[in-house]
Amino acid sequence: MEYQPGLHLLATLYTQRIDLLHESSHWRAFIQHQIKQHALTEVGNCVHDFPLGGYTAVHCLTESHISIHTWPEYGLCTCDVFLSNFRKNNDAITTAIMEELQRFFETTRHESHCIRR
Repeated sequence: MEYQPGLHLLATLYTQRIDLLHESSHWRAFIQHQIKQHALTEVGNCVHDFPLGGYTAVHCLTESHISIHTWPEYGLCTCDVFLSNFRKNNDAITTAIMEELQRFFETTRHESHCIRR
């Protein structure tokens, strides 16, 4: 079987929704829904809320990972979604999750990068 590179999307999302950047409870519900909706398999996660606001999270998946780091003081977050194409082509799911991230944060502007690996 030949290796098929997966799609790795990285983005900086700008938002007025500081409440969604400040603490992780809304994120936890959102990302669990995304993982379930797209039939992904989470093998672990680490979510940390910072004492003065903001959080960082990594969700490890059998397919690879989803991560985020928020800066409420700047009205932005950085996130990435990477799903391998080992057993099936996951490009559409990777793209859908990134689009849902933008909707979830009600993004006013974003900068993004796409890597095949």
